[in-house]
Amino acid sequence: MSGVTGRRGHRLGGRNTKALALLAAAVIALVAACSGSSDQASGPASSSAPAPAGDAKHGNMFPECGGITDETMAQQTKINGLVNTAKTSVGCQWLLGGGILGPHFSFNWYRGSPIGRERKTEELSRTSVEDINIEGHDGFIAKNDDPQLGTSLCEIGIQFDDDFIEWSVNFTEKPFPDACDVAKELTRQSIVNSK
Repeated sequence: MSGVTGRRGHRLGGRNTKALALLAAAVIALVAACSGSSDQASGPASSSAPAPAGDAKHGNMFPECGGITDETMAQQTKINGLVNTAKTSVGCQWLLGGGILGPHFSFNWYRGSPIGRERKTEELSRTSVEDINIEGHDGFIAKNDDPQLGTSLCEIGIQFDDDFIEWSVNFTEKPFPDACDVAKELTRQSIVNSK
């Protein structure tokens, strides 16, 4: 930016560039701290605090996308044209026609991450959060009610030792099947598909 002159003949760069660089570094550090694996909100006796990295006990192994195929997604959601737009070893996302507008569905597998922190986030942002047990595994179910659509978003997190999985089901227009019934069935199938 050196050599660029502002409105009143002030040179841009120098201190401003350094200040912007420091600000960017601070924002990156803040984002990294927020996405880290420590549970800042809970005390040392909290059950949601993560085990030390060397002592982490990993739970079940999940196949790609929790073992859920594109065909199963279409059957469960009653939506044709879903495209799996993000397929990694720890998560998948299905979008209508591959676009960001419209319904979206996702599976995520969090290894060595505390489910308690995720539940706290859900409690702050969803209409209701309750305990749930699926196939003998405990977790939470979070619902969000839309004034026009009713319960259109349902998320389920299930604990496996120091890991957890989460299914998110979000419909954007009627008609649609019960969002929580879909989330429960996808979660059940993923648990059955795990080893």
